[in-house]
Amino acid sequence: MTIGSATRYLAGVVVCAGLALGAHAGTPEEDATLGLIREQFQDVDLRRVIEVSASMKLDEQGAKRFWPIYRAYLAEIVALRDRQIDTLAEYARQLDAGWIDDPTARTSLARSLALEQARVDARHHMIRKAGEVITPIQTLRLYQLELAMDASIGSRVLQQIPLAK
Repeated sequence: MTIGSATRYLAGVVVCAGLALGAHAGTPEEDATLGLIREQFQDVDLRRVIEVSASMKLDEQGAKRFWPIYRAYLAEIVALRDRQIDTLAEYARQLDAGWIDDPTARTSLARSLALEQARVDARHHMIRKAGEVITPIQTLRLYQLELAMDASIGSRVLQQIPLAK
């Protein structure tokens, strides 16, 4: 895999996953590809908000209390996605180099597990906070929506990331 092909590969993973892009300095080709991905991320997050909005059926008062909590959650998720893209970019660079050594594998695994836990923690925090301002049924619905959206995104990512060798 060349640097360009790994970048295109990574771009496909990122677009499919709906991940937000973190700071990444690379070649002009990488930067251009990643610039296009930035535009895709805004659409993915917009679709997420539309799905939640349509499914939650909040009245005006409930919406005024709920949306600030959800926007804060999305901001936290975007920050986590920035870190995840850095991890995926490093993995792509290692694939380009043709090898992944044990220390790199350990580091990649530790970062990935920490990011996964941070996403779960962020979701739990948001669900608890939302539960203070919306009904229990709406809270359960929100939790189900978030799990379904995250599972869909996660499965698409995992199908495209080659296993470490």
